[in-house]
Amino acid sequence: MDKPNIKTTTHDMRTLLKSASACLLGAATCAQAQSTDDAWQTDVAVLAYTEADRVSAFEPAIALKKTFDDESVLGFKLVFDALTGASANGAVASDTSQTFTRPSGNGSYDADAGETPLDDTFRDTRVSLSASYEQPLAERLEKVIWGGNVSREYDFISLGGSATFMRDINRRNTTFSAGFSFELDSIKPVGGTPIALTQMQAAGPSTRGGNENRSMLEMLLGVTQIIDRNTLMQFNYGLAVSDGYHNDPYKIVSVVDDTTGVVVAGESLAGKYLYESRPNTRTKHSVFGKVKRYVAGDVADISYRYMWDDWGVASSTVDMHYRFNISPSWYLEPHVRVYIQQAADFYNTSITTTQAADIVTANDHLSADYRLGDMDATTLGLKLGWLTPGGNASSVRLELYQQTGSASQVIGSQSGQDLVPDVDAVIVQFNYRF
Repeated sequence: MDKPNIKTTTHDMRTLLKSASACLLGAATCAQAQSTDDAWQTDVAVLAYTEADRVSAFEPAIALKKTFDDESVLGFKLVFDALTGASANGAVASDTSQTFTRPSGNGSYDADAGETPLDDTFRDTRVSLSASYEQPLAERLEKVIWGGNVSREYDFISLGGSATFMRDINRRNTTFSAGFSFELDSIKPVGGTPIALTQMQAAGPSTRGGNENRSMLEMLLGVTQIIDRNTLMQFNYGLAVSDGYHNDPYKIVSVVDDTTGVVVAGESLAGKYLYESRPNTRTKHSVFGKVKRYVAGDVADISYRYMWDDWGVASSTVDMHYRFNISPSWYLEPHVRVYIQQAADFYNTSITTTQAADIVTANDHLSADYRLGDMDATTLGLKLGWLTPGGNASSVRLELYQQTGSASQVIGSQSGQDLVPDVDAVIVQFNYRF
């Protein structure tokens, strides 16, 4: 089974697809809104995501939660993902047709002249199970939330755990929180792990490595403050440190002529393509702020997040919601999200033969993954929510996503090619709580 570009593609996509939480300012606010009913609360959701001429995703999920008499809360969540379609392999469009070897080494696929190279055998399924337990402490002014999760994909297994401590002060108007989580990943690329900065070869046996591993530790410090009866604010600082295999084993980089910009000949293929090479460690920092305010019967909130890391990536995200409470049973919520990203230091849309020689000799880092490049992305959405005659909460949302990027350099004939095509997507989600 050939399955290109899976881990990076699915990770970034699932980040994009995450639904906005009903409790917008974190676990502290959620806890105040929890039901004290002895029955289990059940949430079901179905999400569909479609990119124009690329990847499509279908994601059903179910979450169960029970609140006990001592205000402890037990929760479970099961998510299934199915992704299909065509995924960009990292190579750039060319004036001539191009041939690429499938990840397994069995067979090949083509890209026509002027066409962005896409592997149309992209397939992936994921099953994820998570559990959490919220335990009140110290006269219910403190609590600890324990969590664990396991996720399985065709070429990827992830195990994780977390703990979050929260304390209320100032007559419960202020909540401090500190969280810690870890994740252990095992990566098993189809066809084996390609050796970084080596050339893609024609279909057939090739030298590859074995399975790889990665670990990640994350810390989050936060404060939530009630400003007045209508206003709530939150501020977080996050730190994430990961170590191990960070490459996307299915990504390549085109090597082009220094003057003409035409893809040069490879050892066994008509074109020369190098497998990417990313650092073995990554440290990310983030700051996040949000304000939520009750406005004449409606609810408005706006958040801002800034992230930077030691790869040179930096991003800003502004997220805005406004909930129009039409009646006690109906509401309408527009949504706008704007994302701006600065490219990684080692991002190159393509590289010249001179650059390739220097990078290989120095065993330097290199990637043409557009998710590490300069980009702007905008999401426009609308959510309609209502209560059923039985009093159960339902909602449906529609969002339009558009992403644009820019090339790191344009050489010769590349000026006539769309080196970083736009990505347009439609997201539809239905939720039901009972």
